[in-house]
Amino acid sequence: MDVNQVYNVILYASAKNKQQGYVSPADFYTIINTAQRSYLDYLLGEYQKYQVQRPIAVVEFGQNERIRDSISPLIYNAILPINPTTGIASRPSDYEYIDAMWGVYGNYNIRFAQQDRLDSYIHSEIDQVTTNPVYLIRHEGFQFFPDRPFNENQAKMSYVRNAPSIVWGSVNDSNGRAVYDPSTSQQPIWSETDMMNIIVRALQLVGVNLQLGTLIQYSQEIKNGGQ
Repeated sequence: MDVNQVYNVILYASAKNKQQGYVSPADFYTIINTAQRSYLDYLLGEYQKYQVQRPIAVVEFGQNERIRDSISPLIYNAILPINPTTGIASRPSDYEYIDAMWGVYGNYNIRFAQQDRLDSYIHSEIDQVTTNPVYLIRHEGFQFFPDRPFNENQAKMSYVRNAPSIVWGSVNDSNGRAVYDPSTSQQPIWSETDMMNIIVRALQLVGVNLQLGTLIQYSQEIKNGGQ
């Protein structure tokens, strides 16, 4: 589903359900990227919905294969250089959420540790960090214990990156009207099903509340009409 199809669905749904239903390209950029951000937060597990003494979201990344499949276009690997003095590695510039951390060779797991449990990891006689490294999440990035996990100045990370902005690019025709220009557009990375869920959220931002089934019907009407 390309960005022009997405924009047409939003225009169609807005016109059908609001008297002043036009959504400008600038408004489209704002609402679709806000909705995309909201949907990614939902898939990763909205911590705002955690219950007392039960920090589990209704939907959570890693919960099942279906959710991971939705996020898969955003899962990247990176090699992190580790400062050998501080044991700290910076996050990638597009970092959103960590998936897994390993030694740079052999995919040996490096475990996440909560700050209040670090002492027990470091002083454990059974599960020593020299052979089973751990990392903390800090504002500077990731701090490793020991400073050089598996005697290396690097670690390998799988992470979820920020979703790239969805952009409907345009040029003006002979009448000065904006028409779609794929060369200046940025396409969505999501599957069609996930994109429909994002459109539902985008429409809510302009006051149009639709069920997913209704939106799919609108999309089919647009296709049948040759738009």
